[in-house]
Amino acid sequence: MEGEVGYEFVPATPADVAALRSQIRVTLSHPEGRARREGYRAAAERGELLLLVHTDPRDHTRHLDGFVEWHMRVDDVLVVRDAGSVGDVPRPAIIKHLIGELLRSLAPAAAVVKVRRDATVWNEIIGSIPGFELVGEEYRRPHWINVWEWSRERAARAGGRRRRGPRR
Repeated sequence: MEGEVGYEFVPATPADVAALRSQIRVTLSHPEGRARREGYRAAAERGELLLLVHTDPRDHTRHLDGFVEWHMRVDDVLVVRDAGSVGDVPRPAIIKHLIGELLRSLAPAAAVVKVRRDATVWNEIIGSIPGFELVGEEYRRPHWINVWEWSRERAARAGGRRRRGPRR
């Protein structure tokens, strides 16, 4: 349909790394926005960097909305290493869509996300995704880190509660 904005998930290429660094300031692994990860190029080359992009219907150009960097361990556990959205603050809907797409497409046995305890927005985002539960914490100098785990069973229970409406 003419004039419709098309959103899609695409694997990143090394050519996308410059846009990631210039357009995304605050990320899961760097919630204060100061440091920059150097591993995006390697993650793109390994196929472990997923982008959410949209195409502008007027000029037909592709625009970056957000990303998630991940790794699948040999024990079928998805590890979310980093995520972010365009702009100066995280956009929860974009982050949730990206992580949800990874969970749907990779169908891991479990997933793990580690978030700095003082990164309130990021903890709220991960905690609001069905199936994630705060299971512990660890100290990584100079910060305490919350350990979030996702399981299919918890996601199914949360989805069942969410879908059930009032009985008529």
